[in-house]
Amino acid sequence: MPERLPAGRAGRLWLLDRIDAAQRGRDLLDRKRQLLRRQFDQLALLAEERRQTLTAACVEAEIWGLRAALLGGSAETALVAGAVAGQARVTVTWRNTMGAQHPDEARCELAELAPRELAAANAALGPAAAAYRRALALAVEVAVAETARQKIGDELQATQRRLRGIERHRVPALQDALRTLELQLEELEREERVVTRWARSRMAR
Repeated sequence: MPERLPAGRAGRLWLLDRIDAAQRGRDLLDRKRQLLRRQFDQLALLAEERRQTLTAACVEAEIWGLRAALLGGSAETALVAGAVAGQARVTVTWRNTMGAQHPDEARCELAELAPRELAAANAALGPAAAAYRRALALAVEVAVAETARQKIGDELQATQRRLRGIERHRVPALQDALRTLELQLEELEREERVVTRWARSRMAR
């Protein structure tokens, strides 16, 4: 045992207290593990749904991008895109779930083309810009869900390791120590009874 075990019957009470605390800790970790597992599964499903939506949005954006390039040429598309390049802003809010810090929501602020820029461009450029904005916003949502799933997964693995440590090492070690001590106490009690009977017989003689 890493702790100093008190001698005699005090040691038995000490071990019983440690076993009770370890079992309560095990139960708490098991409940935490179950909650984290449910959260992890929900986030995995959410991330997959968002990935599928993002894939469809990217296909749509690419189609509109090709239409805009065909109607106005790639040079015009690049020129108009340059007016909003680098202006996206993402704000992420975080939360704590059972000890795991992870992203919860993200607000995506994307620049829009000015009406005069859209009026000067070809007819496909407006829908193309809208499609790319939607795809970018969905990509942020996928990143949030994926990162949250990873953070929850890391905490789940750490919880499972701590739970295994208690179940496979801490509790068995304490129980072994208790059995050893109880055998020693039983032997001591037998010795005390023998000595007591011997003393009484001498006094009787």
